Amino acid sequence: MRRTLFILLAAGLAAVAAGVGLYHWATLPTTLRVAVGPVGSEDTRLVVAAAQYLARERVGTRLKIVLTDGLSASAAALEDGKADLAVVRSDIDLPSKGQTVAILHRNPALLLTREGSGIARVSDLRGRAVAMTRANPANERLFGAILAHYEIPADAIRLVPYATSAEAAEALREGRVDAIFAVGALTGRSLNDVVTAVSRATGAPPGFVPLPEAEAIAQRAPAYQSFEVVRGAFGGTPPRPADGFNTVSVTHRLLAHAETGDAEIAEFTRLLFVMRPVLSAEVPLANRIEEPDTAKGSSLPVHPGAAAYYDGETLSFFERYGDWFYLVVMVAGLGGSAVAGLVGRAANRTRTRTMGLLGDLLAIVHGARVAGSEADLDRLDRDADGILVQALTRAGEGVLDEGSLVAFQLGLDQARRAIAERRRWLEEHGAPVMRAAE
Repeated sequence: MRRTLFILLAAGLAAVAAGVGLYHWATLPTTLRVAVGPVGSEDTRLVVAAAQYLARERVGTRLKIVLTDGLSASAAALEDGKADLAVVRSDIDLPSKGQTVAILHRNPALLLTREGSGIARVSDLRGRAVAMTRANPANERLFGAILAHYEIPADAIRLVPYATSAEAAEALREGRVDAIFAVGALTGRSLNDVVTAVSRATGAPPGFVPLPEAEAIAQRAPAYQSFEVVRGAFGGTPPRPADGFNTVSVTHRLLAHAETGDAEIAEFTRLLFVMRPVLSAEVPLANRIEEPDTAKGSSLPVHPGAAAYYDGETLSFFERYGDWFYLVVMVAGLGGSAVAGLVGRAANRTRTRTMGLLGDLLAIVHGARVAGSEADLDRLDRDADGILVQALTRAGEGVLDEGSLVAFQLGLDQARRAIAERRRWLEEHGAPVMRAAE
């Protein structure tokens, strides 16, 4: 009996251990590798702040930063499977295996002029010189796409790169250039720096050249999107700009590898919007994080995990791992049934052996009544002692219950009584005494 309880207890503990192990495995922190760069960029500052927040709050998702040389390198890292997430720009080498998690910020393209320049439309730039801040191939392609839409030959405009906004503003003031082309986030440093630099250099708010056909440009090139710059977007008195206008923009997106789990991306997307207010205090750019277009016909697909969060279809912990728990319970049930069956078979064998010992006692009783010599009685007496030893041993192991012990006691008493009565009968009737050798 004691052995049976031990086996059942061991089976129960094994089932509990399996459940605890499954829960521990399911709740281990998920580490996502995120490619971002270059060092010092606003995107990098934003991602570092997010990683620090997740580590500080000890949530179930952590970020491991993979620093790269820039947006193209980040996209390549995602494509090559070296990262689970990457910060990319919508018009720079988008990875084929990348799917959008969130739009980190939109970067509008601005054409700024000095007051009284006579440049009110893009077509007025023919034969002029345009300064470009933060010159890079992507910004040059964007400027070329704008010119191409208005059928302005690229060689009709002289593009002059400048390292800083202050240098470009000074060139505009001196007339060495007629406009400045800049791309950046409204809350970022680059655009605000160039607007402020032009205002200081010229002593008046800059003029902004609108792109009324921004929507048409975006339809022809899905990497670009229409963007409305509202009145007073850059502050100041009078407001800068004085009137709202449309332009084109590019998006900096957080992409996830298509093979990254839906549940992991759904949870990270939730955390991204939970920590956005906290991050904005350190990195104002966090305020620009927004939900992407989740329409199935979108040219830039959204990761299914992120889409599930945006559509309110995320699964709870039990919904995700409920099947595993049911499987554990089923296996534990089958295992318990198997153990119970084995225990039952073992108990049946034990009961059979116990009944066999009782049968031996009955045989001793019958043998004592017909024994013809003292030697036969001595042999039966030794057999009874052997059965007693076996019964006591099994009782010590917990195999025999109280009822079985009572049955053995009655059987042994009956056997001893039968042997003693037969011994007296033999002595009274003068039967030969033949004691067995010890």
